[in-house]
Amino acid sequence: MENSGISWTHNTQNFWVGCDKIAPECAHCYISRDLRRQGREPWGQLYLTKTWDAPWEWQNHAQKAGHCRRVFTCSLSDFFHTKADPWRDRAWAVMKYTPNLVWLILTKRPERIERHLPADWPYINVWLGVSTGCKGTLNKMDTLRTIPVHPQAVRWISSEPLLEDISKDINLDGFGWVVTGGESGSGAEYLWDSAGDWRHEFTTGGRRTMRFEWARSLCDVTKKAGLPFMFKQVTHPTSGYGYNALGGKDWHEFPPAPNGLEWAARQTIPAKYGMTPPEWEKFMSVVPASTPSISDGQLTKEARES
Repeated sequence: MENSGISWTHNTQNFWVGCDKIAPECAHCYISRDLRRQGREPWGQLYLTKTWDAPWEWQNHAQKAGHCRRVFTCSLSDFFHTKADPWRDRAWAVMKYTPNLVWLILTKRPERIERHLPADWPYINVWLGVSTGCKGTLNKMDTLRTIPVHPQAVRWISSEPLLEDISKDINLDGFGWVVTGGESGSGAEYLWDSAGDWRHEFTTGGRRTMRFEWARSLCDVTKKAGLPFMFKQVTHPTSGYGYNALGGKDWHEFPPAPNGLEWAARQTIPAKYGMTPPEWEKFMSVVPASTPSISDGQLTKEARES
């Protein structure tokens, strides 16, 4: 899909769709509602798509413009899902021959990466990422840390949905980008119980609350490590809402594009997705008394005076 609705990428490319829930972060995944709209069962089966030609067009446009575009794959599956093994080599070939596209691969199955890399790995334009939004899945970062990447490529994490404060436990060594945000979706909002049976949530609805101080602390840790930080949204029915919730700042930061190129212009986020100063105050009202943080220091004059 060109001009993706996901604010940290330009395009999304699903070589296949469908998945299986294997981690706490999976519970209320948007894949379910997206694939059911297509008349497909989202869990337990993978479907090969008919959109494999789209990246060639994106590559031609990006090459002519002299810039790079970020492409997220697979947004409606997992690139390293077992049932995608017969198709993955074809997908690697598309990535290899589209050098102006930086492919963002986000997986919950990093233990399968090493056995399923192409023979001529590493690729400069493929960034490997893992999903971890709670302490119980931080070990996925340790697995990804062992996978070699090109010197100009980036290992990255997505802590979305951010289910608890992971800032004191996360180890960012070997990583170059942090993406985080709250959970979107319909139903009642509730606070996640890290001691509960997270598999029970696979068959329930709702969305889990992300507290402001968790995101703020993760931002502080990321910036102290000298890394770009990307904050996508607060917990809300609408995806992308509240992108400016951390002190009124738009934390859409990205690592540099490879080969000395510049990124294509960022997509404009609709104004209706931004929080007003009173909404920031309401969101931040859950914060206990604490010392100032980097995020505090980035407050706009308007927000400080509201």
